[in-house]
Amino acid sequence: MSSDHFAPPQDRSQEVQIPLGPLKELLVKLFVRMGMFEVEAEIAADRLIEADLRGIHSHGSRTAERYLDSMDMGDIDPRAQILTLKETPAIAVLDGSKSMGHVAATRAMELAIKKAGEVGTGTVVVKNSHHFGAAAVYVLMAVKAGMIGYCTTNTGRATVAAHGSTQGATANNAIAWGVPTREGAPFVLDMACAKTSWGKLETQAMYGLPVPPGYALDNEGKETTDSSTVKTLLPAAGPRGYGLAMVSSILTGALAGGKLPINKTKPPEIEGSEHFFYVIDLKQFVEEEHFHDELDSAIKAIHQLSTVNENEPVRLPGELEWEQTQRSSSEGLLVHRDHANLLKELAERVRFDVPW
Repeated sequence: MSSDHFAPPQDRSQEVQIPLGPLKELLVKLFVRMGMFEVEAEIAADRLIEADLRGIHSHGSRTAERYLDSMDMGDIDPRAQILTLKETPAIAVLDGSKSMGHVAATRAMELAIKKAGEVGTGTVVVKNSHHFGAAAVYVLMAVKAGMIGYCTTNTGRATVAAHGSTQGATANNAIAWGVPTREGAPFVLDMACAKTSWGKLETQAMYGLPVPPGYALDNEGKETTDSSTVKTLLPAAGPRGYGLAMVSSILTGALAGGKLPINKTKPPEIEGSEHFFYVIDLKQFVEEEHFHDELDSAIKAIHQLSTVNENEPVRLPGELEWEQTQRSSSEGLLVHRDHANLLKELAERVRFDVPW
């Protein structure tokens, strides 16, 4: 569940179905062609496809071209060695060495999970990294290990207005929490600190839809619904989203030894990104059965609450995306035809025949 309240656009007449096996094979081939080690190309491909499966196409395989272009320009080092700068039993500071963000973020979350298993919690920050895609996919790694996960990231220059201003004060940082449940959908809160993400605005434009009113400002600081004129996004819930974005900037830009967004002057591909990962091994805090009994009881009670719209049951964050993942995993991905065509064009670079 994200901070914006407009649903992802769906229009079957504009969409193409893509099988998952060939999609992963294509992405791996593309990344390996740019010099990535195959094991790391697979990590990157998995993180992109996991975003697609959740319906977050704005952070999925559609973005592969931007990372390939960054490798081409030398902004991403496809064979970067991720370095450990500082480490204790509970924390670590990693230097991403300009590696692909998905790879550095995966390694960091794996390390945070390992530390949490050993000492109860694990905290890992990453500097000198790149855009890591959808935040949800990393907290789901902790969920899979039976742990609670949190992550946030510093995405680039100041493009989200301060509350009470028309000018950018912070980046559109993402935050995500993931909590394991006994069965069914895990609790996953995945949100941008602005009213929506830049990628979702691109998706709106792809489907020929406007920016919702009250979401964005143009170059002159005036409200706009034309995606081509958007310069600044408004924070989610006014001062709350602004505050969350600032906290994310501090936990990443400052704590990891990087810069806060308002001090970043170059394009995000050059300035890079910083990330923060935190994992709680719940078993070391409480009896696991008690934790799940209590959570199950609360989830059941919430599902039984009266609804505003009888056709829309009360849900918890992450349930819609979990259901989308189940459907997409069995039926294949439904993506916009422009998304499918972009992948087809990329496939020509590696002489790969796509089945769509």
